[in-house]
Amino acid sequence: MSLKIYLANDLQGRHIIHYTLQLIAFNKSAEFTYIDSPAQADFRITDSSDSDIPHCAQFYQYLTDADFAGLKTLVKGSFHFYSSEGKEDHLAAIFYLVNSLQEYETKAFDKYGRFPFLESLQHKEGILHRNVVQQLMDDFLASHPALAKIKATPRRSGFFLTHDIDTIYGAKNQNGDYALKHHQYHRIPGLLWNHYIGKPDWLNMDRIMSMEEQHGFKSTFYWLVHKDKMNADYDLEHPDILHQASIINRKGFEIGLHKSLRETDFDDELGLIGTIIKDRTVGQRYHFLKFNLPQAWIDIENANLKLDTSLGYSEGFGFRNSYGLPFMPYNVKEKRVYDFIEVPMNIMDGNFFYQGKTVAQAEKELVNWLDTNKENTVITINFHNNFFDDMLYAGYDKLYETILRYFKEEKLTCMTQASLIHEFYQPQLFA
Repeated sequence: MSLKIYLANDLQGRHIIHYTLQLIAFNKSAEFTYIDSPAQADFRITDSSDSDIPHCAQFYQYLTDADFAGLKTLVKGSFHFYSSEGKEDHLAAIFYLVNSLQEYETKAFDKYGRFPFLESLQHKEGILHRNVVQQLMDDFLASHPALAKIKATPRRSGFFLTHDIDTIYGAKNQNGDYALKHHQYHRIPGLLWNHYIGKPDWLNMDRIMSMEEQHGFKSTFYWLVHKDKMNADYDLEHPDILHQASIINRKGFEIGLHKSLRETDFDDELGLIGTIIKDRTVGQRYHFLKFNLPQAWIDIENANLKLDTSLGYSEGFGFRNSYGLPFMPYNVKEKRVYDFIEVPMNIMDGNFFYQGKTVAQAEKELVNWLDTNKENTVITINFHNNFFDDMLYAGYDKLYETILRYFKEEKLTCMTQASLIHEFYQPQLFA
């Protein structure tokens, strides 16, 4: 059904409210029509007492002024915003969470120069595992009789398989140390032999693809283009790398950029990755998840990329922006959407390994979380290539296989960069 909505012309934050309403319309497969006559509207939003929903004028004033420091004083460590009458403004909360405004112009950084997980709402309020925005959208529709008439069918979840390629040759040292510490001396000659004949254990993209093909799935490999201590340990133009990349291209899997920690701009790195991809790549993920908002989104748009999948935490799995679906972020200062989609990263192998959890613990937590997110989520997985060996990361290949089987048994849809862009890149929706 189509709902006729009146947005007062003098409404504070009118453009932000329109964006948020359209985000809800897309989520619910509904249609909102905006009209100029309040008398003919099903639903009216104003900043006066005749509004059909609460309006937190302060929230929209801070955003209109792009005063993110001031916004933090209003937030006070939460995501709830209230009208002058003390009623909750659901649209403000949705916009704030989806666009990760808590991270804007932060003065706090972790030791890697990132927004700190420990300072996040997701950590402080214990909501990392919850699709809070989806619940806020449901609450919003239940808040008024006209909105309650929208009968939305829940969207069946899909999934997006990705692999960051940070290291190819690390097996010699990392697995070698592991073998020494665990007195598995018999394994060391094989590690050395594979390394020196040019077949390192972690040059295994063909094996990963074979696992995925058995279930009819395809994935995306994100490659670093610079070789140094902080980035790749491989040369992108090495024949062995080129051979693996040719297999990826031939099989119809995808390649993306893993933006390095160097200060080089996107155009330089996108030019270099052209060595291993048939067409210009459309997607990327920041190495080490090191980025700061909103500058990162400005840089991605300027590079003419159409997909980013960096919005996740290394310290835990779940929803960094408390929302399950890809979205077009909003440029607050220019009052428009950025020209790309953000596909939040939900699950990474390191979420468990670096917390000292066993594979059995990881599997139990993951399956429980997957069971609660069979709807309204694109579940984005990042398993690095080095986690598919049987020494230091023993058992993680089996964990990945468990995840693949789960997706197959639940009949969830495997998505790619191309299909995600096709579905979620909808700039006309927010015009």
